[in-house]
Amino acid sequence: MLGDGNLSYAPRGRNAYYREHFCQQQYEYRLWKYTQLKNLGFKINKNNILKSISHPVFSDLYEKFYVNKCKTIMFDNIKLLNEPVGIACLYMDDGSLVISKNNKPNITVNPIITLYTLNFSKEENLIMQEHIYKTFNVKFYLKKHPDGKKYILTTGKREEVFNFLDIVRPYVSQIASMNYKWDIEKRIGDECKKDKRINTRDFYNRKFLSYTDEDIDKIIEMKQNGYKDLDIANKLNRSYWGIVWKIRDLRSKNII
Repeated sequence: MLGDGNLSYAPRGRNAYYREHFCQQQYEYRLWKYTQLKNLGFKINKNNILKSISHPVFSDLYEKFYVNKCKTIMFDNIKLLNEPVGIACLYMDDGSLVISKNNKPNITVNPIITLYTLNFSKEENLIMQEHIYKTFNVKFYLKKHPDGKKYILTTGKREEVFNFLDIVRPYVSQIASMNYKWDIEKRIGDECKKDKRINTRDFYNRKFLSYTDEDIDKIIEMKQNGYKDLDIANKLNRSYWGIVWKIRDLRSKNII
């Protein structure tokens, strides 16, 4: 809803339906969405549109999100963005990972995450910024942009970037064509091939992305001893949501 999707009514429709258009290059991503939603009556048609059936649930969402037929973020409706899969889809729809470089002789790199929330006003972006911080503990910053309604959300702070990717990676990594949006190591490796002057030593001081066997053993031990997910995250220097979803993954494999 907050990304590429929208709600609409057919000319004589009683209830609203959901749809999103996409280009052929995005087909793998939309197919992934379809596989999650097909049991709810979603389909992909020949015109590259992911579309739902008409249903009262979408009429209810229309009432929550549309003001004068315009999609609008408010303090009440943004609360529905409360699971990592939601922020992951927003990121895959409208987000980017850029590896920036400075111009010093000893070049260093820094990842930047941006959500191109250009369809929303400054006030709406501020509501989303506050909600993401409260719900997912990731601090984005408001930034002016020449297009759309002139504002986007972005962060170049390393810990915020790592924490954000911990949250969205379980979903984004399922789609091969989306690897460029989460695989920092590969992205930096590609940059190093282009420019041998890049210094990555400081960048790799913080261990991230993969869990070692030792990490997993510690998670299992602490979970079996009754530790809360937040305590485990602090102990392993990981994001809270990263630990939540790693534990869910271990449970799905009957390891915990």
